[in-house]
Parts: sequence; C-alpha cells; structure tokens
Amino acid sequence: MSGGSVHDAPLAVVTGASSGIGAEFTRVLRDRGYRVLAVARRADRLEELAKGSNGFIVPFVRDVTSKGAAEAILGRAEELGGADLVVCNAGRGSRGRVHESDPADALGMIQLNVTANVNLVTQAVPKMVARGSGGIIVVASNLGFFATPNMAVYGATKAFLLSFTESLSAELTGTGVRAMALCPGATSTEFGDVAGLGDTVEKTPGFTTAEEVVRGGLKAWDNGRTITVPGTVARLLTAFLAYSPRALSRRIMGKIFTAG
Repeated sequence: MSGGSVHDAPLAVVTGASSGIGAEFTRVLRDRGYRVLAVARRADRLEELAKGSNGFIVPFVRDVTSKGAAEAILGRAEELGGADLVVCNAGRGSRGRVHESDPADALGMIQLNVTANVNLVTQAVPKMVARGSGGIIVVASNLGFFATPNMAVYGATKAFLLSFTESLSAELTGTGVRAMALCPGATSTEFGDVAGLGDTVEKTPGFTTAEEVVRGGLKAWDNGRTITVPGTVARLLTAFLAYSPRALSRRIMGKIFTAG
C-alpha cells in the first residue's frame, strides 16, 4: 500500500465493490495509492473490505438502482475531493430462455446493468471534463461481442455497455478524460452462482479469476487501451467467436449457456 497521506491520494469510485471483480478493484486500487469510495448494498462486506485500510477504503452503502443513487455517490465523492477514476462494475446476469423468464427480472437487469451505469457515467464525466482529467472504466463482458442465447438480456446489456463506452472514449478525445471497456470472459466469482450458471464458468477454457481480470484490466488502462479482454485464452476465444459467422457463434453460445 502507498505510504502517502490518505488526504492527498487520488479518489476512485468502485461500484459493486462488495465481492468479485469490484472487491478486487478496490484492493488493487488501494495498493496503487488510491483512496477508494467502495459502493455496494452489503454493509458487512464493505466494512470487512475496509478493515486495516487506514482510511484508504471508504464504504458507501447504496443500491445503485435506487432513486438519487448517482447523485449521492458523486456527492460523497466530491466531499472526498472529487472522483479521479470511476469503475462501473455493478451488474448481474441470469440464465434462461426469454419466453420462460420473469419480465420484471429482465427489466431489473437492464436497470442495474445499463441504466444505473449510464446515469453514473453521464453525471461523472462533465465534472471530469471541466477539470480536464479523469477516467471511466466500464466493466462490460466479452459476451457483448456476439449473441448469447439463453442469456439474451444479459448479453444485450453488455453489448450496450461496450458500444456506449467505445463511443464515449472517442467523444472524450482531447479533453484529458479517458474511458475503457473492460470485457472479461468467464470469471470465477459469485456472479456464476447468482446467474444460475452452475459449473459452466469453471468448464470454460481459459476462465479467469477476479485478480487476473483486474490486473489485466489495469495494465490495459495504463497502456491507453479503449477495449480489453483480459487473459490470452479468453482473448483468442472472443476473437474467434466475434469474427465467426454469426449463425455459428449463436450455436456455440447456445450450447455453452444451454437453458436445460
């Protein structure tokens, strides 16, 4: 961990910080010398994460889909000196056929994965542009590059985030502010259990850990990348599926995420 003063440290905001990729981002950014505003719904997880951080991890309990969440998060960030980096990581998935799914669940997923992230980004970016510095990392997915039968809504939300972030990156050219889409492949976290994936993740060739995703993502960020898929095998599989005939990639993905 950096030995500098917590009050002089740059500030990162990380959503979905209570577990998985978000928790790992929080720890690694802390070790890089950031003070981290760690945002999630589970207070106990955030408090555990902040233990021993000497104030470098600041828990902020909030459901990012709740009314006024983006304003509250960025308001707290301003109290801490303003966000230098925002990591939009909050999200969830669900496996199943659209015609067998709960419409409310699908809309809730869109609200979390898309609406909440866009709301946070579109309120954070003007402050950064006015300051002439800052960065946005949006955690999308390699599933955003191709169709995902049996995870149709989730895959579509990640395709949105990928397109949104890539476009945002181009718009920010010359402002001093950057944006990057982090597109992990299969990653072993709590996400798989919540999404009902069983052991699908661990059976996927080249599956990664949260640590590998975050360290690979931050290396790409340091190198000025706009889009990155962490992990050599995941990157090769993503390229193969993205450039295959769409009918073929649909069949392959439908078999991987079979609804049973």
